[in-house]
Amino acid sequence: MSLALSKILTKHFEQLIIGPPQYERHGELDTIAVYPLFPAQLSPDPPEILTLSEALRRGMQLQDTGVINRVHVVNPLPSAVLAGESELLMGETQQRSIQFSCLLPSQKKSSLRVNCVEEGQPTVPQASFTGADACPWSLRTYKIEQLAHSGEPQQYWVWEQIKNYLTEANSNSSTRKIGAVFEKNDYQLQTLGDSFPHQAGQVGAICTVGSNLFIELFSDPELFEDRHEQIIRSAMIESFVRPPEGVVPPESIGAFLKQIAHVSQHSKIMSGRSLKEDSRSMAFSRPGINGQFLIDQNRLIHLSAHQKCPGRNRPLAELRSGFDKARRTWSKRRPLSMDKVEKTYARRRQQYSAFKASLRNQPTMINQPSTTDPSKEYDTIEDTNRPQPLNPALRDFFIALFTRD
Repeated sequence: MSLALSKILTKHFEQLIIGPPQYERHGELDTIAVYPLFPAQLSPDPPEILTLSEALRRGMQLQDTGVINRVHVVNPLPSAVLAGESELLMGETQQRSIQFSCLLPSQKKSSLRVNCVEEGQPTVPQASFTGADACPWSLRTYKIEQLAHSGEPQQYWVWEQIKNYLTEANSNSSTRKIGAVFEKNDYQLQTLGDSFPHQAGQVGAICTVGSNLFIELFSDPELFEDRHEQIIRSAMIESFVRPPEGVVPPESIGAFLKQIAHVSQHSKIMSGRSLKEDSRSMAFSRPGINGQFLIDQNRLIHLSAHQKCPGRNRPLAELRSGFDKARRTWSKRRPLSMDKVEKTYARRRQQYSAFKASLRNQPTMINQPSTTDPSKEYDTIEDTNRPQPLNPALRDFFIALFTRD
């Protein structure tokens, strides 16, 4: 099965066009460059899929189950919802991060696998999550590696990763929430993020930060547009927390895609009985590269991956003239198919906006049997008997007890 899915990725990558690099042109951020990705062609109709943020604004409900690794979903909308890998879920309860990309079925209740990313905040059963944001790539990489190797990240070690990351970022948070790093760097993220604008028809981006390559790719430009700002934030924050040197040069970009397709042959399927039928979530990890992707009916919906390229990064100042030349060449002699892609996207975007507008004021209840304990509903039976992580005080007591001389 993994070989067949790898072929799907290869075919999808062959239909991509890599645009010229974007970079911050005033010398205030010389450790990141972004390569936009475009489709060679677009179908005439937009998707009938919503991103998580859009669905929350239109009536979908996410509730804390009181179980640390599950969130209860009520989706009254007539469309599936894309819950993206490592999106942060925020509300009047403990922050969570989605474990892997999946499709939440329309007009059904389901269960979403998550990790806690706010160790010091207790859960508030039945409290709602009202918004979604980005998650730093350092944490995403760790979680994807754990997914590929063992099927689920160990919560204690997720907390340890966050604790170390907050220390490096010099971000104070009484509840040790990962979102604190974005709050501290909010001004820079807003002002410098304009250097990497969204482009018409764009379906993804490859970000190079120091010697790292990060990719996020979607099936449809409408989905990418809704997530563009968070994708850039997820990469930019690495430049502020762990300032690298330079960026990876253009000749490594195409090889990154080929490597993803090759390594994806060794993918592990993520389980999710209550999620959309016919969809498959996969995770893969090999030395220096890891990622995850979502396939629905043999079609790539979302992919995210990270590759370490030690020794390949070069100062952006050395690459600047080549970047500018590539941009001039693109503006004069870009692929002819791009004109058609942009025109098709303009029509699709209008249709998609009308589609989203039609979903307002949807009913919030679904005519299905309910339960007084949402943690036991849909795809959670196998996890309810698992031992849950200790609370921080009890955990520290046992660590001290067993590490005494």
